[in-house]
Amino acid sequence: MTVFWRKYNELCDEHGLKPRALATELGISAATVTKWVNDGMPNLDMITRIAEYFDVPIDYLINEDDTPIIPQANKKRSVFKSVSSLSQRWVSLRRGSEISLETQLKIIPYVNCTVQFLNNDKYIEYVPDTAHDTEHLKDAETIFDILGILDHCADTESYRIVQVQLSRIVLYHLKEKGFDREALRTEHLDQEKMEYLYTGKDSGKTHNYGLNFSDMDFLREFTGLSYQVMFTGIE
Repeated sequence: MTVFWRKYNELCDEHGLKPRALATELGISAATVTKWVNDGMPNLDMITRIAEYFDVPIDYLINEDDTPIIPQANKKRSVFKSVSSLSQRWVSLRRGSEISLETQLKIIPYVNCTVQFLNNDKYIEYVPDTAHDTEHLKDAETIFDILGILDHCADTESYRIVQVQLSRIVLYHLKEKGFDREALRTEHLDQEKMEYLYTGKDSGKTHNYGLNFSDMDFLREFTGLSYQVMFTGIE
């Protein structure tokens, strides 16, 4: 039994809930729960939903530590803090000034783009490179890598460009799912930055950046789409 499955069951018991029934309520399929029973692990989006439901940090659900839970006063911040603690790769990405070729070669097949697109912000329109190889979606850690890149303060031009291009991939998939430019005209998103991402029109240095983690967290809640869907278009 995985630590996650044990703790998920314990939390359900404490709240008088049936694990499978709660999973269904959270939009998680019965087949996925069966995988958890057989030592499978939830992806980032699923574990975020569960953590938010029970008001606990994500890392509580996957670490052996059974420290008593302190209710989270700010769920978005606590989820982000938990996500950032899950992977040393995330920490190194946030601190680094360049994105390694190794990381890029991992991200490119995941989001289905070319090296040229990812490193040139003159490519405004994202076009999927090939038929998507879903085998790459099994590596859930890539989501952490991408979120880490988007959260990083871009202190080099090359880093900024990768952030921008990853954001354009997200906007492409949002449009494919019915959330076009007009649907995203909300005060929760910097509209000058959005204009730059959609058109390439220079809005000033403070706006010529990609989506950050707060933007992604808002979009996940606003659209109901998982991070995986926003990065790949695939459920």
